Amino acid sequence: MKKLITLLFVAVTLISMVACNNAGDNAVINPGIIEYKDPYAEAGEGEEGIITVDSSAKTALNPLTGLYNMAADRVGERPIAISVNNYIPDSWPQFGTSKADYILEIVTEGGITRLFCLYSDTREVDKIGSIRSLRDQFLEAIYPLDPLIIHIGTSIYADKAMAQYNFRTLNTGQVTPAMWTDTERALKRSIEHCKFVGGKSIEKGIEVSKIPTKSNSNKTAFDFLSPDDDAFIPDGGSASAVYYFFSDNKKFDGDFRYDSASEKYLKWQNGNPQIDAGNNDQHLQFDNVILLFTDISVIPGEEKEDLQQVDFKNGGEGYYFTKGNYIKITWEKGDYQSNFVFKDENGNDIKINVGVTHMGVTDKKHKETLVITP
Repeated sequence: MKKLITLLFVAVTLISMVACNNAGDNAVINPGIIEYKDPYAEAGEGEEGIITVDSSAKTALNPLTGLYNMAADRVGERPIAISVNNYIPDSWPQFGTSKADYILEIVTEGGITRLFCLYSDTREVDKIGSIRSLRDQFLEAIYPLDPLIIHIGTSIYADKAMAQYNFRTLNTGQVTPAMWTDTERALKRSIEHCKFVGGKSIEKGIEVSKIPTKSNSNKTAFDFLSPDDDAFIPDGGSASAVYYFFSDNKKFDGDFRYDSASEKYLKWQNGNPQIDAGNNDQHLQFDNVILLFTDISVIPGEEKEDLQQVDFKNGGEGYYFTKGNYIKITWEKGDYQSNFVFKDENGNDIKINVGVTHMGVTDKKHKETLVITP
């Protein structure tokens, strides 16, 4: 109990209201996971809706895809990263996920993955979620991009990272104009699967919280080829499908099947197509699929809550799938501030094809579950 009180005091003292939770609220909690009050008890004042963007202005370089399809007024602005619930079946169907430019998927507690959906612009996405709490492994992975992170609730370890690295996030459990509850959905599901944000509510949350939106980063998500370059065709072999596990919970698998007509990989999970109910049941599809292996383990002392730590410092092996082919890679990230670097087996840097990317990070022990179908 003394440990918990001390950790609560440190988190409350160091972190601002928009970065985490309010110091004045009452803590309710399991060790390792902090929620002041219960963020899911907040109904939210946000509402579904979009803010229309002039399509003729969408000519700027999108740092998340390498394409020139971003609104000009988003240049120099922070990309938006949203912590999206992926607990199945309760969180399905999801909304707004097909509009993401880059999805990062990593295991959290209980063997469950969470989707970190990154957007260059959310203004024309009317509903995104359901949203969930923040975990520190995602913060380290996307730090170089300086995104405006949107979530509901957090953990002690995410709080520490936010304080140490000056993350600027929008916690919708406190900034309630940014979020709303899908009341119809709540009639059939637990409340943590019923919280949503959207283009209109996000802009309202930014206005109310006065959170800075100007970016401190000029980095792209990956080292992209130019849109005018010929696409990179990996020479490791053909890959009409790729399959692997994120955890011992077999519901959480990486299942991607190549569609030669669109030249994209379609995402499945637990044998079902992963769709976006907010976009006419659009099947999630990706130009690039990146798989990274590393050490993932329970944080010492957090065995009860099963909070996970991910080793990004030491790099490792992985695979890059694109255009129906693959190549085995090595990857490194180095320190917290550095971005991912990918190399082929000869040590040459690999550039990524422009387009939408899914990157999965899984434990090295799951290498044995990887199946690449020619």
